[in-house]
Amino acid sequence: MKEVERIEAEENQGIEFDEKGFFVIMVDHEDQEIVVEHYLNVQKEGKLEVETGELNKVITGTSARAICDTLVEEELVSRLEHATYLGRELQKAEIALKNDLEYEQCESLEL
Repeated sequence: MKEVERIEAEENQGIEFDEKGFFVIMVDHEDQEIVVEHYLNVQKEGKLEVETGELNKVITGTSARAICDTLVEEELVSRLEHATYLGRELQKAEIALKNDLEYEQCESLEL
């Protein structure tokens, strides 16, 4: 039997901006939904850093899967690491919504 390489997982500490934009994820407990705002990048003149964004779309739903599928269908993500980050954040948001927990993007979920 062929030996398969075993790789220890490591977190990627580098950030590269997605050319398609960025997202702000919120949980709206009153309306019982996850709200995802997509912003187009607005870059500083002659620089690579993103200065701010212009609101492009608002996606709402109650499940991480449906929202992820919509982000892909709408072609709002171009980088795989961005897609995996969004999947993790949206799953946390869904757990927070279903369990009436506070959700803050990029922070640990307090269970």
